[in-house]
Amino acid sequence: MKLNNLEFLLMNNPVRSYVQENYELPILRKMISLDKFESVLEIGCGSGNGTKIIKKYFNPLRITAIDLDEKMINIAKQKNNDTNINFTVADASKLDFPDKEFDAVFDFGIIHHIPNWRECISELKRVLKLNGELIIEELSLDTFKGFPGIIWKSLLAHPYKQMFTTGEFVQHLNNVGFSIKHFKESNPLKMIRHFSLTAKLK
Repeated sequence: MKLNNLEFLLMNNPVRSYVQENYELPILRKMISLDKFESVLEIGCGSGNGTKIIKKYFNPLRITAIDLDEKMINIAKQKNNDTNINFTVADASKLDFPDKEFDAVFDFGIIHHIPNWRECISELKRVLKLNGELIIEELSLDTFKGFPGIIWKSLLAHPYKQMFTTGEFVQHLNNVGFSIKHFKESNPLKMIRHFSLTAKLK
């Protein structure tokens, strides 16, 4: 699903960019086992900030970055003038890529937006190469419980009825054939509870 106006503002500002690069990324970098990526997929690339970070810190030969919102893809293209990056409008639960296409898939907080998230996981599994790595930073239904989670829930348009808990998400990865290599829950400033993980196919 596409972002509402508030979510668009939250995801497209210097604070979000700073947190993503200086807080979220260091956690993920410690978890990632691969030394080199040739081909990388980023789902829900938004304005392209995550794409820029992937390029800067991992320098893969090719990055494919997708988003459901054409407006976001256009913004990302304007911000990232790199011939090795292909920005395209696409649905992460219905990927139009061959099997075993990518060394790694990055998700910077997109899967919780997808009502049919299990189909998305199946697609990510399909397009990952053998020994490919799933690299995830996500929110879950647990994020929107208690305070201030209930405030976020009232402001943000998410598919709450279909959304996973953290435990359900991890269990589903195991059920479909992923092995969790690293996992960490975080709640910076007691504001946004989320989790980070890396996983490989068993």
